[in-house]
Amino acid sequence: MAPAPAPSLAPTPGGAQFSADLLEQPAVQAASMVALAHLDAAAAAATRLTDPTDHDALHDFRVAIRRLRVTIRAYPGVRESIAKKQRRRLRRLARATNTARDTEVQLAWFRARLARFAPAERRALAPLRVRLRARRRREIARTQPELLRQFGKIERKLRRRLMAARDSGAHEAQFRGIAAATLVQYANDLSTRLRVLAPTSKATDVHATRIAAKRLRYLLEPLRAVLADAAPIVDRLKELQDLLGELTDGHTLEAVLQEAGNVAAAAGAEFLRAEAGRLFSTLRQSWSQAGPEFVRAIDVVAQQLRPVITAPVPPSLRQRARRRRQTATA
Repeated sequence: MAPAPAPSLAPTPGGAQFSADLLEQPAVQAASMVALAHLDAAAAAATRLTDPTDHDALHDFRVAIRRLRVTIRAYPGVRESIAKKQRRRLRRLARATNTARDTEVQLAWFRARLARFAPAERRALAPLRVRLRARRRREIARTQPELLRQFGKIERKLRRRLMAARDSGAHEAQFRGIAAATLVQYANDLSTRLRVLAPTSKATDVHATRIAAKRLRYLLEPLRAVLADAAPIVDRLKELQDLLGELTDGHTLEAVLQEAGNVAAAAGAEFLRAEAGRLFSTLRQSWSQAGPEFVRAIDVVAQQLRPVITAPVPPSLRQRARRRRQTATA
């Protein structure tokens, strides 16, 4: 079977778009096509990292790497084609950008809320904001050359492996069935995590739930163009991801605010407590049934994906039909 048509790599919120033919491809070929599209997106973003005026380059690079890692992890045929050593290197590559990303988020948090601080608190926060901007510049300067060097090495090896996987497995089951089972598995994982989330949950549990929502979204996004029910679920997952992201970022800000001194730290802590209460209230009111809702919605999508199995006609019925035709033509 020939490989699926190449995806459109025009910039879209959900990454590359694929045609319906992707679903009919053997599973390992199709999943490799998806992974290669994410690798292409990461390579394109990497070329922009050296442009100091491109403020979205780091974000786009991180997202492409995350989508690539999720795809490799989710589909066994692809995962088995990538050595554990390469998967670990890809994980380390993603983590190398964490500090720069966290600093960007912290600066954005202060920009959005600065007007709500009293004048004395804003003055107390000013040195901290200066330090955060300097920290971001230092972190990018420190990590970027090695980041690009490591990505160049990893990209070449991953591309060879993924292209080899794409060109193999012609007799495997269609991608549609594997994709359906994978989506159901990840939806159930997210539902389980949402069920136990509470204001007393650890920061690591909130973060893990956000990652579960993100993984399900990334697996569903390539199918939006061919599944009518996929787009609303993707949007809903993005809303949940953003909500949990605010909670996660609030945890990291607690330590950062301690750098600002007692006045600003006390005011910031009050902001964080109020926001955490509001976010968990929203989570409880608007998302209390989200887990089962996602499972039901993904079940609908999975039914559209699963191959239609036509029951064989019993021999006796075939014989009767043949006799009828013979009688009609006699």
